[in-house]
Amino acid sequence: MRKATLTITQGAEQQVAMIPSSKVYSVHTLTNNGNVSETFALAAANLTDGVDTLDATAVKIYLDANGNGVLDSGETTPITSTTLAAGASAKLIVESVLPAAIAVDDVLKVSLDATDSKGNTASSTSADGSPDLTDNTATITFKDTNVDFTPVIWEQAAGGNCHAYGVVKKNLSWWDSLADSDKYIYNGKRGRLVTIASAEENAFVLNVAKAQNSGTLFIGGGRKVGGGAFFWAKPGVAQAAWDEPFAYTNWSTAQPDNSAGAEAQTEMYTDGRWNDIASSANKGYLIEFEIDCPLPSVAVELEGAKDVACDGEADGAFGTERLAEMDSGQCAILRTRATNGGKSLAKGVDLHYTLPQYASYVAGSLTFGGAVKTDAADTDVGKYDAA
Repeated sequence: MRKATLTITQGAEQQVAMIPSSKVYSVHTLTNNGNVSETFALAAANLTDGVDTLDATAVKIYLDANGNGVLDSGETTPITSTTLAAGASAKLIVESVLPAAIAVDDVLKVSLDATDSKGNTASSTSADGSPDLTDNTATITFKDTNVDFTPVIWEQAAGGNCHAYGVVKKNLSWWDSLADSDKYIYNGKRGRLVTIASAEENAFVLNVAKAQNSGTLFIGGGRKVGGGAFFWAKPGVAQAAWDEPFAYTNWSTAQPDNSAGAEAQTEMYTDGRWNDIASSANKGYLIEFEIDCPLPSVAVELEGAKDVACDGEADGAFGTERLAEMDSGQCAILRTRATNGGKSLAKGVDLHYTLPQYASYVAGSLTFGGAVKTDAADTDVGKYDAA
C-alpha cells in the first residue's frame, strides 16, 4: 500500500518585511503512511491567482534534518526528492528568494507537491483532517509595519540615531524573545532585542520602558561562551557568530557575576542598570528597529559682494550673479551658503569656493558662521588651500 500526506506546519499565512532580494520560508511535513519504503519527487512552484501579485526569483527545497523548523548551516543543499521508510516523516523547508522590487501588500504564494514512484501525489489535510489542496501553499504578504504597539523613534534632532524602540509585553525566555523580535516589522525594518551603545541611548530606552509601565526587561546582550565577554545578539545568527561587542555598559553593582555559572543573557532593571541573567527566566523584552535616518536635502549657493576698500565690509548686497569687473588691488567678499530643506541633520557638508582666475586670497580672512578660522590645513572647520 502506498499512501502519503503532506501538510504545511509553519508559515502558511505570513506577514513579513518587504526587503528586496531577501528570503522567506515555509515548513512542510511529509509522512509516508504506506507499508513500503518510498522515494518522493518534490516540486515547489510559484502560484498565480487573483491574490498573488509577485513571484519569487528562485524557489528551493531543503531537508530539515533536525526537524527544528529552521534552515541551519548544515542543511543548505537543495533537494528534489527524499526517501522515507514506511511510517516515517520528514520536515521540508521551502525557500523563496524575493524579487528586487516589492510593494506594500504584495502577495507571494508558493506551493509544494510530493509524488511517489507510482505517480501518486501526497494528499494535503486541513486542521480537522479533511482533504485540503491549499494546505501546502504558503501565502506571504509583504508589509512595512505589523506591530501591535507604537514604537518610539529616537529623533536625530534630539541627538538620536532614528531607531525606533518599544516594549513587547510577552512572558518569554531570552532565547524565545530573540526569535520573537525578528517577527516584528516597523517601517520596513525587522526588530531585534535592543542594543545600547551610549549612556544617551540607555536613558532613551529606559524612558520608553517607563512610559509603558514595564518592569525588568530583556535586552540583547549575550555571552558567546560560558563566562566570556558579552556581545549583542542578532536574530537568526548563530551564537558563535555574534560579532558586535559591547562598546558601552551600564552594569548594576557587582554585575555581571555569572551566578552559578549559568547567567549568559542580559536584562535592564527599572533604574536603567543591567544585570546578567539565566536564559531560563521569562519576562517581556525591549525591541529595536534599526530605521535609517531620512536623507537631508542640502542646497549650496555661491555668493559675492564688492569690498573696494578691502575693510571686510561688503559695499552692497550679496548676489549669486557674476561680480562686475574689478580693478587691481580691489577686494570682494566671496561666500558659500548652505540650506538644509530635508528632515534630518546634514553632516559632513563641504562648503567651498574656488577663487576666480587672477584673484588672490587675503590671509586671515576666512570665517565660518562669523567666526575667524585658521588658514592652515588642519582639523579646523575651515581652511584655505593655496593650490
